[in-house]
Amino acid sequence: MLKRRNTRQRDQIREYLKDRTDHPTAEKLYNELKVKNPKISLGTVYRNLMLLADEGEIQALNVGDARTHFDPNPEPHVHFFCRKCKCVLDVHLENYDEFNQLLSRKVTGEITRCTVNLEGLCETCLKENVINLKKVGE
Repeated sequence: MLKRRNTRQRDQIREYLKDRTDHPTAEKLYNELKVKNPKISLGTVYRNLMLLADEGEIQALNVGDARTHFDPNPEPHVHFFCRKCKCVLDVHLENYDEFNQLLSRKVTGEITRCTVNLEGLCETCLKENVINLKKVGE
């Protein structure tokens, strides 16, 4: 495997992602990073995010909104995507290994990676819908 040299921009991106629990897009990260580094380009941010994802340091997520979201947590977990506000939330299973073993019993080949995305309405949007339905019914 080709070992790439570290760059200042990649280190900045790693630092910016560290400890985040949201799932920002390249555009969101670019807008935040350019405040400290006005010379950084969107292309540089996107290429470095994809490189980090390819190397397994982060996850690149396609959740149905035509934009790639990036998750700083590379550990296996489920993602929930809100159809309305487009937020992405982590769902941690206590027995993710058991979940993978269950799936492995259903496949005749070998599973090397499993991604699970759930879609629906987040708690905030669900409450908003209930409030709007009540207003309509008044």
